[in-house]
Amino acid sequence: MKANELLKEDPNLHLTHLEDLALFQGKEGASKAIEYLNNLAELASSGSSKKFNGLTIKWDGSPAIFCGKDPADGKFFVGTKGVFNKDAKLNKTPEDVDANHADTVQKGETKDKSGLRQKLKVALAELSKLGIEGVLQGDLLFTPGDLKTISYKGESYVAFKPNTITYAVPVGSDTAEKMQNAKIGVVFHTSYSGESLDSMTASFDVDISGLQKTSSVWFDDAYIKDYTGIVNLTTGEFQSIQKAIGEAKKHLQQAGDIFSWFDSTGIDAKKLKELIHANHNNMIRAGAIEQDPASFFNNFASDYEQRIEKDIEKLKTGREGPAGQRKLVALEQWKKAYFANKNNIESWYSLWLKLTAIKNTIYQKLKNIKAIDAFEIEGDEYVVRDQEGFVAVDRVGKAIKIVDRLDFSRKNFAKEGLDLSFVNTITESRAFRSRQDLGNYTANDIGNIIYAYFLGLILMHNEFKYKRMSQQYASRTGSYGNFNFFRNNGTDLYLLIHSLMGTGSIVQFKNDESSKRYIDRLQANAMSMREMLSILARSDLPDLTRILLRFERELKVNESVLKKVRRLVTDYNKLKQKERQNIVIKIEQYLRGSVPKSELYGILQSMAKERQLKNRVTVDQKKLPKNVAVGAKR
Repeated sequence: MKANELLKEDPNLHLTHLEDLALFQGKEGASKAIEYLNNLAELASSGSSKKFNGLTIKWDGSPAIFCGKDPADGKFFVGTKGVFNKDAKLNKTPEDVDANHADTVQKGETKDKSGLRQKLKVALAELSKLGIEGVLQGDLLFTPGDLKTISYKGESYVAFKPNTITYAVPVGSDTAEKMQNAKIGVVFHTSYSGESLDSMTASFDVDISGLQKTSSVWFDDAYIKDYTGIVNLTTGEFQSIQKAIGEAKKHLQQAGDIFSWFDSTGIDAKKLKELIHANHNNMIRAGAIEQDPASFFNNFASDYEQRIEKDIEKLKTGREGPAGQRKLVALEQWKKAYFANKNNIESWYSLWLKLTAIKNTIYQKLKNIKAIDAFEIEGDEYVVRDQEGFVAVDRVGKAIKIVDRLDFSRKNFAKEGLDLSFVNTITESRAFRSRQDLGNYTANDIGNIIYAYFLGLILMHNEFKYKRMSQQYASRTGSYGNFNFFRNNGTDLYLLIHSLMGTGSIVQFKNDESSKRYIDRLQANAMSMREMLSILARSDLPDLTRILLRFERELKVNESVLKKVRRLVTDYNKLKQKERQNIVIKIEQYLRGSVPKSELYGILQSMAKERQLKNRVTVDQKKLPKNVAVGAKR
């Protein structure tokens, strides 16, 4: 791949997310993504002797540094992005740095670039000592003045923060001493070769073994040196991922010739893919990726139509003019073709979702790999955080990103100064932010928690003041009609049911074998979860004694406190005030211990504090609080 083409693919990161191979590189790209996942799964499986040598850590350095010899005159240069363009501004002297990176004025305000100039001058002076042949690209980590000492849990660290992540190494360690003696730190990850800068080709296969060592430069490559004892998918997890990969292959087959349609559609094919990509990025900005292929299909059609309508509004002759009429005719033709491909497009999106889910599952294992400890500031304290992500390089030198896309993007959007209060609400205040949160339990634990949620909802339904909340919660939980997808807008109970019953679930539970047996038995014999939710959505409850006993057996409930509550809740109308409060407190305490951030916990806590629980119709009914997930929007 030409160097300038590589950098144009993504002006910020120049690497494609694994799942987006199925968008930008068609059927071949989708197959390649599946191959990547197979390799990564083998790498992360315990007992595997195979090493995926192309896996590198993605460093959060800034700025990106390009350095090496200009083939035109043999002189050493440093630069930032744009060095491969024709008439590129290369920095071969300190004077070049001052001229090429002068302060600029934007909207009446001066943009100070003195910090960048200082770093580039240090890079020019120091990196020239390494004897670089060709051109290398790396992430600049520190220059003089960037290193500082921080304290974490009583230990001292030498730290630097090139971008959003603070990296730190223990004071007194060999690495810390080398960094403190250096004037610059850089990690190289890409090499370029060719007879001229604008015709150079890029490779992620970087070999720094031939570089000259000097104490004034701390440098390394991004390759992971050791996986031992850090990455270990269990046999059950590996098998679940292999099953999910099989499902991805099935979605790929069901997508039919959609890839050809993407490339041959009436509008510019590249533009269509960019619009789909923009749609995905908008979901990520909002902190929630649509998990229902049908909803994605309809939402994208609506978004596309709105874009065309906005284009038409800008026309001088308006809708009735010839240009407007051409756009309207083209829109109708596109819609006709788009809806004719509905099944294939939904299968493609199911593939994209499955690739994303498998990648995220493997990433949760890979993230334990660290080259250097990473921290971020929360308030006035440092807290440990994951690395920025990983880069996987295939055998022909092409690469893709392996990152937690929602978290990665949220932090980068925050860096841009965007308001993320809404994102924080939906990604941090819920009990289960990811599949991994559900995987902290055994399947049987989840069964007990589901039962506790239903008991809590029944208690709420029996009190007029809280009855509406119970009905709303049940309706939201069942609003999607099935539990097949991991949905960011699903309630806690929806996600719990999905983890056990969803056909698209790849949640990895504790105690693999026993959890698998539990799920197999439950899926074969369970009553419909929708039936139970339907009962709770009604105005009046029937006698639930037999239903709850059957439900208890199917979920294999083994918590004595839940069985006791079940016996009492079926006789709720006969209970005295103190007995009613006691069973509410028991469920409240059970959820607090099992799911500390449960959506029902605060509601049950309020119920327990009521002076009188008498199912009085004279009181105002409460609505669900804002922290409860909205479910499917109607």
